Order: sequence, then C-alpha cells, then structure tokens
Amino acid sequence: MDRDKRELVDQLSTFATFAGCDRDDLVTLVQAGGTTQLPAGWPFVTQGEPADACYVLLTGSARVYMQRQEIAQLGPGDIIGEMAFLAGGQRGATVTSSDRVTALRVENDDLREIVEQRPHLKETLQRVYAAHTGASDS
Repeated sequence: MDRDKRELVDQLSTFATFAGCDRDDLVTLVQAGGTTQLPAGWPFVTQGEPADACYVLLTGSARVYMQRQEIAQLGPGDIIGEMAFLAGGQRGATVTSSDRVTALRVENDDLREIVEQRPHLKETLQRVYAAHTGASDS
C-alpha cells in the first residue's frame, strides 16, 4: 500500500465514526475507494437520483438539504450516502459542499462486497444510518 493510502487509513482511524473498526477494515475501505475533491457549492448527491456511491468526508464541510431546506451540517469523518446504500433506491437528500472538500468515494457495488467481509464496517454504516433516521439500535 502506498504512502497516500496509509495516511488516509491513519486519518480515518482518528474519526469517531470508525471507532468500531480495526485497521484492516479501514485498509479495505481505502483500497476500494479513491479520493475526490469538490469546490464550495457542489453536490455530492442529489435528492431523487439513483445511489451509486458513498463518501467519507475527509476535509471541509457539507450541508444536507431535504426539499431545499437545510436539515444538517456535516464535517470530517461523516459519511454521505449510507441511507440510499442500506435502504436501496434513490437519494433521500441533497448534500452540498459548504467549502472546498476532500472525500473518500467508494462505489456501492464495491461497498456491498466489503460489508459482507467486514462486519464492523457494516455496523458502522448501520449506526450512522440509525443516527440520521432517528432509529434506535435496540
């Protein structure tokens, strides 16, 4: 694994979102994805569109909108797109960069394979999904 990917794994390991994951989980996630950058005001995902990938925000911030109303703000370590990935179907919200952002992008097809092999990553996505939908873990 090259230096950039090792640094990315190190960065992910500092985020509370991934506290339940071990280093091998994070290595698998990083190797499956790639980094992407967006300028301020660009959408990661758009409400109503088919889901194709999930993102982990690495730097910068983003805003979540439903029906053009802001409902949340996201920062480094937050996951974007897990709801459509886990529930299937279309995007339930629009997520737009607030400033210049960098994110890890993982295609949903690759993520499906990973979560089958890495239960801690699946639990992480489910925990984030539950927090975003207000569902309880019980």
